[in-house]
Amino acid sequence: MSQAAETLWNHDDPTAEAEVDVASSPEKDPDRAARVQALRELEAAKARVERDAKRVSDQMREELVMKLLPVLDNLDRTIDAADENGEAPALIEGVRLVRAQLEGVLRSYGVERIEVAVRAWFDPKVHEAVSMIPVPQSTEHGLVIAQTEPGYRFGDRLLRPAKVVVGRFAPAVTRPRWH
Repeated sequence: MSQAAETLWNHDDPTAEAEVDVASSPEKDPDRAARVQALRELEAAKARVERDAKRVSDQMREELVMKLLPVLDNLDRTIDAADENGEAPALIEGVRLVRAQLEGVLRSYGVERIEVAVRAWFDPKVHEAVSMIPVPQSTEHGLVIAQTEPGYRFGDRLLRPAKVVVGRFAPAVTRPRWH
């Protein structure tokens, strides 16, 4: 290794040698060619380890989120039931605050709630039809009539589809008239 290359060498970073002394060609120094190849393989292995670690981390976060989503759903059900029964407003507000806090934590980890607008078209990419109900007009066929459970995304992945009720056109049955 040349004097100039030696001054640039960082002993804490074994990949640094690949960046120094590029003027000397591998043909002139066969050991250098082997070192450069080994360093490239080391960098590739390092990148692979980082990718694998990120994938495992994402999987663990996803598993945790999947376990917390039912808690969020139960808080929603509690709020709805308390509203219907006229429970203590202060208690309902406290549950709403806890729910908002949990949703904020999930959002900070990249979880996004899929907002389903009632009267939107059913989309199997983000919706799961849990039931179909008859609708009187053909223009309502395939529309989301109600949402029973929200869906969630984690980054660009669908964690859970929104569970919805979809309209299905069912024309009224006409009976033949007897004269």
